[in-house]
Amino acid sequence: MQQQKQKRKSYPSDLTEKQFQLIEPLVRRQRRKTGRPPADIYEAVNGMLYVLSTGCRWRDLPHDFNVHYATSYRYFIKWVKSGALKKIFEELKHKADKKNLLHWRNAYLDASDALAHNKRLAKCTAALSFVVARLLLVNNL
Repeated sequence: MQQQKQKRKSYPSDLTEKQFQLIEPLVRRQRRKTGRPPADIYEAVNGMLYVLSTGCRWRDLPHDFNVHYATSYRYFIKWVKSGALKKIFEELKHKADKKNLLHWRNAYLDASDALAHNKRLAKCTAALSFVVARLLLVNNL
């Protein structure tokens, strides 16, 4: 007998379904025919955003999320290594630019896209890109 997932309370860092639909094609993958059923990617993304926006440890992800903290962390690391977070950022930046939501006169150049020799720094850069992408989503692309 399969358990029904409880609807959890919404956190300020959560994406709406409409916002998630903008990035879903970039992170959704084909389901395998055998093995464990895949985790809910929507909840994994919301878990990532919670950790990145609050600054808490992955282990401190609230228990009412419908994914384990290790699942959110595993997806995060996988997407950092594969460049999926950067693709999300670039796609949302492109859409925001098409709708004239970006003001290039106020753009600044920094070293956040420079090659990071430190793995920890690379993860932080990816996390920052992901949070900026979240801000672009909030601004109603």
